[in-house]
Amino acid sequence: MPSVRLDETTAEQVDQYAAFVHAPADDVVDKALNYVFSKDRDFQDFLKTPQAKQVRFHFACP
Repeated sequence: MPSVRLDETTAEQVDQYAAFVHAPADDVVDKALNYVFSKDRDFQDFLKTPQAKQVRFHFACP
């Protein structure tokens, strides 16, 4: 299973938010990242470039 390192404060907040919304911490991180990615217009433009297509994946998908 892939793992990601977070600052201790961030990890605590992820766990607290997960408890608040009654969801697994993995779902909280997944939804938060998808939200950020969708709002970042520069990143959306980057995704349309050949460079984005050359990026290797480091995480497994379920």
